[in-house]
Formats: sequence, structure tokens, C-alpha cells
Amino acid sequence: MAQDPLNEQIAALSTMLASLDDRLARAHTPPEGLEDLKGAVDTLRTHVWAILSASRSSSYKPFVERFRLRRALDGLRTIVADIDSGVSTTLHPEHTDLQMLAMQLAERIGRLKRPPG
Repeated sequence: MAQDPLNEQIAALSTMLASLDDRLARAHTPPEGLEDLKGAVDTLRTHVWAILSASRSSSYKPFVERFRLRRALDGLRTIVADIDSGVSTTLHPEHTDLQMLAMQLAERIGRLKRPPG
């Protein structure tokens, strides 16, 4: 019987990460792109945790959605606090991207329907 493609990807990724971890342990300097990899692995780890936690819940999809929203809120609150406190004083291109996305998000949120009750 053929294995589920998602299971195959998970197994392959686990093998790749173990190999990468071994090579990084022997590296003399951090390779280019390591920060991006760290962010991707952190995000994946958190999403996996949320999915595993949600799998124990009868409301799986809403649990994962709310978890992702709370993560986004935490990040946005940190950005606001950094700007308000003066920690962030330079306008980066990502600020402009975030501002445009925030406007799009506000419009999309306005389209959502409230749950009955």
C-alpha cells in the first residue's frame, strides 16, 4: 500500500533536518540563509504544536485559526511597542509592506461574518 504523500514529506523533512543539523554542528561559520531557515523552522514548530494540540479538540479548524491569530497579534503588539518606545526608529521596506497588508487585512476582516448567537 502506498504511503500518504504528506507522511512521505514529513519523513523526508525529518531526515533532511537531521542531516542539516549534523552539518551545521561541523560548520565553522553560519552559512548564508541560516536566519531565514531559523524563522521557517520556528514557524513550522509552532504550527505543528498547534495542530497537535488542536487534534485533541473537537473544534480543530477554529482552534488552529485562533492560534494563528494570537501569534500574529503577539508579533504586531511587539512591533507597535518597539515603535512607541523608540526601539525602532528606522523605516524599513518591510514596514511599508506591513502597512499595505494591514490595510488589506482590515478590509477583509470587515467582510467576515459574526458567528450566530
